[in-house]
Amino acid sequence: MSIEIFGICDPAFNAVKLALQENFDSGDEVGEAVAVWAEGRQVVDLWAGHRDAARRLPWQRDTIACMFSVGKPFAIFAVLMLAERGVIGLDNLVADYWPEYAKASKEKTTVRHIVTHTAGLPGVLGAEVGDAYDWQAMVRAIENEPPISAPGVEDCYHTFTLGHLAGELVHRVSGKSIGQFLREEIFAPLGGGFYFGLGEAELARCADIVHPEPDPWTEMFLDLETLNGRYWRPLPIRDGEDFNSDKFRRLEMPAYNGHGNARAVARFYAAMVNDGEIDGVRLIEKGAMDWIRRQQWAALDAVGLDVRMSYGFMLNNEFAKFNGNADSFGHLGVGGALGFADPESKLAFSFCPNRIAPEIGLGPYARRLIDAAAACV
Repeated sequence: MSIEIFGICDPAFNAVKLALQENFDSGDEVGEAVAVWAEGRQVVDLWAGHRDAARRLPWQRDTIACMFSVGKPFAIFAVLMLAERGVIGLDNLVADYWPEYAKASKEKTTVRHIVTHTAGLPGVLGAEVGDAYDWQAMVRAIENEPPISAPGVEDCYHTFTLGHLAGELVHRVSGKSIGQFLREEIFAPLGGGFYFGLGEAELARCADIVHPEPDPWTEMFLDLETLNGRYWRPLPIRDGEDFNSDKFRRLEMPAYNGHGNARAVARFYAAMVNDGEIDGVRLIEKGAMDWIRRQQWAALDAVGLDVRMSYGFMLNNEFAKFNGNADSFGHLGVGGALGFADPESKLAFSFCPNRIAPEIGLGPYARRLIDAAAACV
């Protein structure tokens, strides 16, 4: 029996609605939302399914879910906003704003190294299990951790530390936590819908993350034989953290626990593809997106990811295959969540599921929706 789909869909983009139905026809999916903007207007805002594995709680218009690393570029974007305002300098030393950072061969690290994933600190081997739940414990561990290479020398996706690196800079410069800055200065002007750290109202509408069987993601996080696995040790996955605990949801861990919905993420990328402004809301100065989305590096990095990176955004390649335009930019999250923008077709897209797809990288459910949206432009 076909599942009921809710929301709005421009008739010209009906293929996206059909693709969403196909995702549920597989029988594997639990809940999903998809949103698309084209040429500066919202053309798709759809959701279907359930918020829980038992399929008892329907996915609602305001349901949010953990979108994992989809939030990473938002943390970096906060730093870039402050740079555009002139209150932080990209070529200044991190230690100019965060003096304690100048330890363990990190004294020459610049802000630009942080926002381009070239600081040489993708994880902290000195952090203890559970430190991920304690912002100050993570900050102290980062301060004492030596880089795996001299800052600016090795390109490497900062899988575990990016949120604390960018977030601590934002706090030192603005006085706001990264969660507060994100709410007040990025997403509230856009209508809300994405958060680092949930309050009671957001907890009440949060979908559960449903793990596949087998679960290659959890296996990857637990594999202490790999560098990436050791970097994820501070988050106590071995001790039962399944991304559904109140503790995980309430705390600000912006490299990997951004919670939101497709509507909010697509609207953000609609602004990005429109030179930083949408519906009268300007997030960053005119022309800034020209350099922000410019490639800074492309490499198979130390944590095993084949990435093209700009200032915080992944650029289109085989790993992050957004669409057919090499200039498209955005970010993936664990198990299929993503948001991206195509500056050529003026397309902005986001997909938010709560069941983790078993594929590493872009899963088939997101792929089906992206291809449907691209065919409609």
